[in-house]
Parts: sequence; structure tokens; C-alpha cells
Amino acid sequence: MLGIYIGFYIYRKYEKDNSKEVFSETNTIYLLQYGVYKEKDSMMEAGSNISDYFYYKDNDGYHIIIGITSNKDNLNKIKNSLNIDSDIYLKEISINNNEFIENLRQYDNLIMNTDSNNVILSTEKLILSRYEGLINE
Repeated sequence: MLGIYIGFYIYRKYEKDNSKEVFSETNTIYLLQYGVYKEKDSMMEAGSNISDYFYYKDNDGYHIIIGITSNKDNLNKIKNSLNIDSDIYLKEISINNNEFIENLRQYDNLIMNTDSNNVILSTEKLILSRYEGLINE
């Protein structure tokens, strides 16, 4: 019996370590953007009243991202749960990380099937953290 478990473990490890992605699908996701700021200090000040967000810098400036979804039907739920009076902009991007997309779809299903702001906010916190880790790799 022990041999079966060891064999299964070695097989799974070998399969995981030696597998290569032969097909990469590009998917659209939606970033809920709080704003774009030319200076980091301005961005940090604007983000000080938001509990969970991440930012990235590009040629346009510092972008504050407060939500992510792959399901347009969840956009209003996420916006409403954030309880932010300022304008929130929708930024559509393409991504080809299948693992992240699969996780995001599972989180989106959770958001779709709840009306609890606490569940939506905690789910978005996880999504933001995973995406931030992805872009900072």
C-alpha cells in the first residue's frame, strides 16, 4: 500500500515538473481602477482611504487597482461593495496565465452567488493579492 502512495507521489511530481504548456489561451479580465497619478506621493495619498488595493507604474503614471473580475456581471456588485464615492474606471486587459484565470473564475462564481459585502470584499482582497504577485514576479 505504501508503494502505491509513493509511486503516485513520484508520478505527480514528475508530471508537474516536466509538463510544458503547449497551448496558451488569452483571456480578458477587467481591472477596476481608482485613478492614475503622476506622482507616487499623490497616489499614496489617494489610496490612503482604501483598505485593499495594489498599484503599478507605467508610462501614464501610477495606477490604483481596487478590484479584478473576468465576469462583467460582477462589476456592479464589486463597485457597490467597495462603497467608494469617486469614479471607478474599467480597464480591460488580456492575460494568458491559465492558473490565474482559473482561480479568478472560481472567485467570480463565489461573488456571483453572494450578496454579502464581506464575502465580496474578502474575495477581492485575495484576487488583488494574487494578481499583484503575478505582475511582480
